Amino acid sequence: MDVILVAGTPGDLHGLVRPVAERVATVMSVADAWVFIPPSSHAGGREAKVASSYLGVRRAVGPLESLKYLAAGVAPRGFARCGKGVVIHLGGDLIYSIGLGRRLRYPVFAYTGRAMSGAKSVSLFLVEDERVQASLIARGVDAERIKLVGNLIVDGVGVRPGREEARVRLGIEQHGRSVMLFPGLSRREVSVTAPFLFRAAELLARVEQEVSFTMCLPPFVGTASLEQLFAHTRYAARIDGAAARVEKSAGPLEAVTAEGVRIRIETVLMYEAMAASDIAVCTPGPVCAELAYLGVPHVVTAPLNVPGAVAVPGVSPLLCSLPFIGEAFQRRAVDRLKASSRFVSSVNQRAGRIIAPEIVGRVRPEDVVIPCVELLGEAARRDKMSKELREAVGLAGAADRVVQAIQRVALSQQ
Repeated sequence: MDVILVAGTPGDLHGLVRPVAERVATVMSVADAWVFIPPSSHAGGREAKVASSYLGVRRAVGPLESLKYLAAGVAPRGFARCGKGVVIHLGGDLIYSIGLGRRLRYPVFAYTGRAMSGAKSVSLFLVEDERVQASLIARGVDAERIKLVGNLIVDGVGVRPGREEARVRLGIEQHGRSVMLFPGLSRREVSVTAPFLFRAAELLARVEQEVSFTMCLPPFVGTASLEQLFAHTRYAARIDGAAARVEKSAGPLEAVTAEGVRIRIETVLMYEAMAASDIAVCTPGPVCAELAYLGVPHVVTAPLNVPGAVAVPGVSPLLCSLPFIGEAFQRRAVDRLKASSRFVSSVNQRAGRIIAPEIVGRVRPEDVVIPCVELLGEAARRDKMSKELREAVGLAGAADRVVQAIQRVALSQQ
């Protein structure tokens, strides 16, 4: 059986494709999971390579091969239609998944955390929560075509590492204070937000003594040319930041800023780095749900000083990057986002209110430092936020329910 997983952005691949592919491999030994990656303005070029490394994935098909197959029927290397299968839409423009479903003559399932168009071409909606379920029904989707599965992202975390255990694995002092920094999932996003967060770390280190910092870099970014990525030259005129040099030793990589603040670079034990932290600062994306599931208080920041660089829900990066008009378009899009009381954090969206503070727009490092100082200084507030985040993010098990839906298709196609 062919299980075709469709997602375009690093966030969708990391947060949604990975847990589904792993569960398919565990439960459905006869299934072949293929990942089709349509074009995305947030792609950095490493998506197919990274997704091909996921457990259970036969191969990830890049944007060019995906388009050739959709437009002309040119089969990707190694791919042959089995005759039985399903297309699972996990992110990006639904039109690509619908096109694949028609090309392959397979039903299309769509996992979604929000209401979406194209309902007539979707056989089954796999939804995150009752909020989305009610929204789809209000749009005319039959309740029989909606299955409540939960939050897929938390399944990707796996077994929650405890704080003490995580600190032992990372070599972090048990009673010290630790701040985790997450600058994004693509190289362009990191080139903007990493210097911004380095500067925030410098300012925080001035007022908070004995604080250690860890920056998590996902595989979509890689560790090649980090010095260039951290140089803070290309966007220095637009966003306040600090450059950092990279020190390589027998231990983990470290970024060292001009003020001497040392920031551990973690590329492998990222969930341990999250769990070990007292607080975190992150950009919007799957990491918000991951931190919430781990109960880590955090601040979400989306510095939009460089139009289109940081992924924000509901804001088109392609239009924001257009010369002359892109910045104005981004400003209007963010204003509409705020006016509609929508949040950039998926956890805040799910809760319908602000749990984790959000710093969005043309911002300065100081804007991020202020809530960080407040959180570090108030243990009771951190505990309260941790509890509310865990309650808001939902329970694990969504991948199992998605696989159950795939298994029903397999039975019907026998």
